[in-house]
Amino acid sequence: MADGAEWSRGYARQASADFAMYQMLEDASTGEVCHRLQFLQMACEKLVKATLCRADEGAAGAVQSSHAYVKRHLPTILRAEVALVNLPRAKAREVQQRGKHLAEEIDVLAPAVKRGGQRPDNCEYPWEDGNGTLHVPRDWSFIPAQLVVLPAGRTILRLIRSAIDRLVV
Repeated sequence: MADGAEWSRGYARQASADFAMYQMLEDASTGEVCHRLQFLQMACEKLVKATLCRADEGAAGAVQSSHAYVKRHLPTILRAEVALVNLPRAKAREVQQRGKHLAEEIDVLAPAVKRGGQRPDNCEYPWEDGNGTLHVPRDWSFIPAQLVVLPAGRTILRLIRSAIDRLVV
């Protein structure tokens, strides 16, 4: 039976592959934005699960049954990464503030996370809004796509990559 360290490394390795795919698609401006963001969402979710499994031997079973982890745990991971790279105080504060907002938005990219029915938009499946209008992910303007191109967004992406790499070893 695999222990928490093995689960952590497994999640981290898959997070690394998902993040590499996100970066490849983003750098080449290839594919639909919804596909790029789906890989970012999956990478962040697996990064969080890897971190939780590393910290708690019994977490492996619990994290397999939910997608709603990014909003709650990614800001803590980013805060730890900010401390490791010793960003200037103002930059660190901006990265943490924008990182919290980005984590909230990344969390709802998963179709299973709907914020109590208030946010049906997701990067995988069509959804119907409160007016009965059908929306398709490939046509939707997602907030994370706008947030990651800001200077703090690029820093956040580097911190995510760094956190994943730290767990893969």
